[in-house]
Amino acid sequence: MKKDKSHNNSKDLKKGANSFPEIEVSFSKSEAEVWSELSDMLSLEVDTPQKEIEKKKGKVVKLAWIKMSAAAAIVMLLSVTSFSYLYTKSVITKASEHMSATLPDGSIVELNAVSKISYKPLWWRIDRKLQLDGEAFFKVKKGKSFTVESSRGRTIVLGTSFNVFARSEQYKVTCYTGKVRVVSVYNGHITDIVPNESAEINKDGSIALRKVKNVDNEIMWMNDMFIFTSTPIKYVFEEIERQYNTKIVVTAKLNKLYSGNFKRNRSVEEVVKMVCLPLGLSFEKTLNGFVVTETKMPE
Repeated sequence: MKKDKSHNNSKDLKKGANSFPEIEVSFSKSEAEVWSELSDMLSLEVDTPQKEIEKKKGKVVKLAWIKMSAAAAIVMLLSVTSFSYLYTKSVITKASEHMSATLPDGSIVELNAVSKISYKPLWWRIDRKLQLDGEAFFKVKKGKSFTVESSRGRTIVLGTSFNVFARSEQYKVTCYTGKVRVVSVYNGHITDIVPNESAEINKDGSIALRKVKNVDNEIMWMNDMFIFTSTPIKYVFEEIERQYNTKIVVTAKLNKLYSGNFKRNRSVEEVVKMVCLPLGLSFEKTLNGFVVTETKMPE
């Protein structure tokens, strides 16, 4: 009888399987503990509704938008504030030009020739302050402190009218109405002046106070008349240059003082002649202006 080959193969497989060593797998958790943890995880997913998740997400997104909007508002505020503070407007007059300027609060500034004021119009309600280089007459509206600054001095008022002359080494303030405070930037000296008084800052920073007999003479330049009383000739020629847009060259060092006046409706040549002749000076007209020399006395 023939033996069944399939039966023999089955026996061989069993022997092969029994020949492998037994492997024991140990678990730190019991079957019950594993099923308990798995059930908790499943219940967590099931018990958290989709709407609740979306609601929490919505709150997070809304909070983020609020923070971003607040940050953007702060940045915008800082930008606007910086722009308002830094933005500066200037009014400039050329030689032979006079100009009237109205400030944001309605205060009026009359500028003489070759003068400049600079101020911050968007910051004006917070701080009424401007820079002046040249000469100007101010008629200030009442309100907060009003300050005029220059390289040599500072003028502070509340509501008044006054004239400020601030050119190179000269700084003089004349009070027309109200009360004006003049401060020297060099040493901090302070002087208050009232109508018919003027204060001039000296080269050493001290302030010279003097009475003005006729305060109208100090602002006659607004009527195109220029009045000088014992004024160094250098400053007289400088004023002529500004009012007529001309150039005057002096060939010698002159220590002469001039007293007199002229109106701008006269020709520049007439004015130079009026100033030179009483002081024994000669002048020659050139393409650019005038050359002034001392008149030689006959030997």
